[in-house]
Amino acid sequence: MASYGVIFDLDGTLAYTLDDIITAVNNMLSKLGYKTRTKADILKFINNGARELVRRALPKLVQESEFIVDSALEVYGDEYKKCYLEKTHPYDGIIEVLEELKNDGVKIAVLSNKQDKFVKDIIYKLFGKNFFSCVQGQASGMPAKPDPTYSFSICKQMGVKPSNCFFVGDSDVDMKTAKNAGMASIGVLWGYREKTVLEEADATFTAEAPVDLQEILKEQIALKKQNSKKKK
Repeated sequence: MASYGVIFDLDGTLAYTLDDIITAVNNMLSKLGYKTRTKADILKFINNGARELVRRALPKLVQESEFIVDSALEVYGDEYKKCYLEKTHPYDGIIEVLEELKNDGVKIAVLSNKQDKFVKDIIYKLFGKNFFSCVQGQASGMPAKPDPTYSFSICKQMGVKPSNCFFVGDSDVDMKTAKNAGMASIGVLWGYREKTVLEEADATFTAEAPVDLQEILKEQIALKKQNSKKKK
């Protein structure tokens, strides 16, 4: 029998994390003597990992200095460590979606461009240590989304073919990751990006709320199972 899986993004998909990110970014900028950023600014900077978030938050004149970016990233990590679970919380209804998938025998995993240590700690504290088959954040020297390397690795760990896996996220980066990995994508509209951004990135489906995501996954996995039986 074929196995089916779903890989979830973290920030803006499973959990609301933005307020704590804003606090850490602006504390970093203040400590380094730079002007703080607005929520709208920081929303534009996220999705490509902590290093790019920090680089984009810095003044343009210093963004190309890798030494300054390295130093700022270290300060950001220290500041985020102080606040990363202050306001971060799962979105309403998302735990019910995950529980139904698990009850139906669907493998679930997390892939984020956030630093790996924070991804694992946030997931373990919000959902428990054994809730997901695999939890992966950005590790030093490894390619970030939308590169499909981690997606393929997670599928292998779950024992699921990429064609039998769905990628769920709130950004164009997630939609591109899915496409690069040969997976159907579901763009969620309760996160940090507009519907047009997801559609322009070729989202296979979009979900207004967790209950819609639940229905899409249930329907599409049933279709895959049906098609699999027909081929036999």
